[in-house]
Amino acid sequence: MSTELEKDVTEALRFRAGEVPETPCPPLGAATRPGAARRGWLVPVAAAAAVVGLAAAAAVTFLPGDAGPADAPGITAAAPDRPAAGEVYYSHTKSQVEGGSAGEQELWQGPGRADAWQEKLVGMVHISVRADSGVNGSPSGTTEGECWPAPSTTDAACTAPGSWFNPNVDFLASAPRDPAVITQQLRDEATAEEERRTAPDGDFTATADTFSDENLNYLAFNYLRSVLSANGLPADLEQALEQVIATTPGIQVAENLANLDGERGTGYRLPDHEGALLTVIFDKDHHYIGSPEESFERGFAPGLGQPPSRMIG
Repeated sequence: MSTELEKDVTEALRFRAGEVPETPCPPLGAATRPGAARRGWLVPVAAAAAVVGLAAAAAVTFLPGDAGPADAPGITAAAPDRPAAGEVYYSHTKSQVEGGSAGEQELWQGPGRADAWQEKLVGMVHISVRADSGVNGSPSGTTEGECWPAPSTTDAACTAPGSWFNPNVDFLASAPRDPAVITQQLRDEATAEEERRTAPDGDFTATADTFSDENLNYLAFNYLRSVLSANGLPADLEQALEQVIATTPGIQVAENLANLDGERGTGYRLPDHEGALLTVIFDKDHHYIGSPEESFERGFAPGLGQPPSRMIG
């Protein structure tokens, strides 16, 4: 991809839709999704989130004149993985919770870093950095704010720099697509995270295995689940992450593996030092669809709290 084309693509990906008015949030499951809606979403957590990826996937190439935001220079329509003017991101998660029942989350998020968001939970608590800010609290109900996952644009969660361990929409738009570069950056972030947590004021003591390849790979793999379930993840970056995960040492491939909703795809598993597996699944189109304990789907809605108008995948 040429430098000029990369610049054009980056500008298109960073396009900001207009502010969307808030509307009442419908009950989970009540929305009629277009097409064959399926999937469920892995909730990002502050401590760590899990993911696995797919084997080699073809890179998406954006050409001049490809679909993009309606008023972006030289582009006439919204790209399939980007919101059109007036749309917001939408994602839906179902997760197996204690006792065997399924908790659900719906998340609406504006396309801009500091845009408004709305979240609805049923039967599950979203454990995130917002727990420290008082936004979270109930295992069911609706919360909202600005600059996901913060309650306001001045919250620390909003102002923290984007990274693979903090995948906000701006970071995802400009993140590298080269799997080798991504792999090195993930290793660097995993090492920095362990250094922080084992510092004198950290929350655990380092062992001989703390900075081992096995532990650092597992930590990076764990956090990548937040990236795969983040709003604003471009399709070409999703595919690059699949390649990164597929080449992670120790990855186990499981064909025809079902997520929580029974949708099947290629599963990738990574065991920890005790043999416990982290698993993620990608469908035949190379979209992340969750794990055996979760299902995930993403798309777009015409406004906060409104039923999705189109889905990705």
